Amino acid sequence: MPSAGYGSRGLTAVRGAGDRLWDAQGREYVDFLAGHGAALFGHAHPELVSVLRESAASCWTLGAGLSHPARSRFLSLLDGLIPEGCSFLSNSGAEAVEAALKLVIALRPGKKRLLALRRSFHGRTLGALALTFNPKYRKPWQEQLCAVEHHTSEALLEAVEDDVAAVFVEPVQGEGGVHPLDPAFGGALSARCRETGALLVADEIQSGWGRCGAVLASSGAGLDPDVVCLAKGVAGGFPVGVTVWRKNLGDFPVQGHGSTYGANPLACALGEATWELLHRHDLFRWAEERGRAFREELSRVDAPGRGEVRGRGLLVGVEIEGESGAVVRELQRRGVLALPAGPRVVRFLPPFGASPESFLRAATALGEALRELSRGS
Repeated sequence: MPSAGYGSRGLTAVRGAGDRLWDAQGREYVDFLAGHGAALFGHAHPELVSVLRESAASCWTLGAGLSHPARSRFLSLLDGLIPEGCSFLSNSGAEAVEAALKLVIALRPGKKRLLALRRSFHGRTLGALALTFNPKYRKPWQEQLCAVEHHTSEALLEAVEDDVAAVFVEPVQGEGGVHPLDPAFGGALSARCRETGALLVADEIQSGWGRCGAVLASSGAGLDPDVVCLAKGVAGGFPVGVTVWRKNLGDFPVQGHGSTYGANPLACALGEATWELLHRHDLFRWAEERGRAFREELSRVDAPGRGEVRGRGLLVGVEIEGESGAVVRELQRRGVLALPAGPRVVRFLPPFGASPESFLRAATALGEALRELSRGS
């Protein structure tokens, strides 16, 4: 029997195209859940389908010691994300964070402290879970987690001292309530890490690859990271994890890290294709403009309990007075898929190319859902 973590919404999706999903009964949904942000280019994007078909006729996976043209090209693109970059590919966001965690420990021997922000979410494998703040996720495994200090943004700057190995931050906290990082704070944190020698790790797993209007949302958050983690939409939803760091800092110990499926040619070919789509269609500007318009549309929703609307680009949160899970369920009943971002925030993750009708439908459904729940309460 499958884990309760899969299929708990009571919806069986059988087909997807663009920003829409269809269930087993043929009902259509606006998909602003988008695989928790992984379907960044929507479902069954024709160019990505074509690349996948072509790549699938060749090598699906290779050992780390072998080269492949798609792998070499994609790694070259990734290396350019930060100055003098070097990249390691894995299969998921949690794996990208695990690689970053191992890397900073190796690069800063003798420095024992690891810092992260309150409300942070970095994954649920043991290393990533130690960095994640939510006690609900951490409690069953607390005795096995490495020590990580979680601070408010006000306290974090003072906590960065000479004995800190690394600081992990999200340019936009997604799971923690859709809170964009203040650029002034990001700049001050970057400077403080430089002063003390602490490594600054930007978790861009949800915010990166164009979702927030730039390849890296760090650029708009005042961050100058030493290490960047990416995943989700990088290969259009095909499993991939990316860890990029400044090569002049050093590397993993010999045979200190590895991944059987990491950097497989299918993921690399798709990653290269999404990079080309981002730039050919200037999807950065599209995300910024459509995200701003969507937030304005949501701000016009006149319904009980609708609070602050915030976000950056296509990462959007709406604070509500009630329980976010109830609103998400009511939205689904009305044909719109969204997800919670904590107990009091509803999160929307529209894909590139979402239609104006879909944005309007999502905003309208939110108003209807809030009014319906208000009547019920």
